[in-house]
Amino acid sequence: MEQLSFSQLNVIDLVDFLATIGIQPKKRKGHHYYYLSPLAGHPVNKPTFIVNRHLNNWRETTSKDAGSLSDLAVRLYNCTIGELTSILRAALPLVPQILTTQDNGEPDPVTVEQTHPIRSGYLERYLWERRIPLHVARHYCLEASYKRRGNLYLALAFPCDTGGFELFDRTHHYRVPPCGPTHIRYQSQSVAIFRHVIDLLTYVTLFAGPIRDLPDLLILNAAVPFPVVQSMIHPYAEKHLFLPNDASGILFSRLAMRELRNCYDQRLLYQGYAGLNDWICHLGTSPGAITVPSQINAQQPRSIPSSSSQEA
Repeated sequence: MEQLSFSQLNVIDLVDFLATIGIQPKKRKGHHYYYLSPLAGHPVNKPTFIVNRHLNNWRETTSKDAGSLSDLAVRLYNCTIGELTSILRAALPLVPQILTTQDNGEPDPVTVEQTHPIRSGYLERYLWERRIPLHVARHYCLEASYKRRGNLYLALAFPCDTGGFELFDRTHHYRVPPCGPTHIRYQSQSVAIFRHVIDLLTYVTLFAGPIRDLPDLLILNAAVPFPVVQSMIHPYAEKHLFLPNDASGILFSRLAMRELRNCYDQRLLYQGYAGLNDWICHLGTSPGAITVPSQINAQQPRSIPSSSSQEA
């Protein structure tokens, strides 16, 4: 496949690229977008990574590093320009994303008010739509009431190791800091890696065996620099990658296969679909559909009612 030229690569909009790999700005001032730094070794609690969308370049205020999209991507994924351009050719065109900042540049604060076991009929129906059994979701997730713009809402809550939460329902996904990966250990010599919790829940649903026989599970919850994840999974005898079929998933999977021994890219299982859960939910509707192996068994967020009509 023909590679992107160096000049073509660097005219890709940096803000769109970051959104495509799951990195959203914390605030915006004119042409400047402020992010928590995606580069390893920088603060995780304040936006020190700044993109000038007008000039289409970035700078890191802590280290004083700066550059173009190619400079950033090579550092994020520890690859050569040739590898980067060929992989992005397969993943592009990038589609501009809807950013989560308000017009004044500040994100809407989201605060978790309370958590408890999943019991909302609204969330149970969402899990049914995503083909996730309730007992599997209850094992890994909680139900949270959270506040945004002065209103209370319900969402599924997946805890991060750092103490924050991934909040999600049918239409929304919020990160409540402190954010970070979730590493679930079953004392296995193997590890399965996912970006999103919904793919983890799908994997456990399909797993033919008791939970105690699962491999260790690493859920990134967002785009994480390759060297950071590499250090986390390097000790495992086997690494199984169940990442999305997007630019970030393609880059990470190919780099992991190159840099790590006994690393297996499982994306062939759901080739033609966005990810593992998308495959299960839309099996047979994509040109890339394949048969399920026989050994596998198979708008606005909803606010919390103020009266006794709240769903149990």
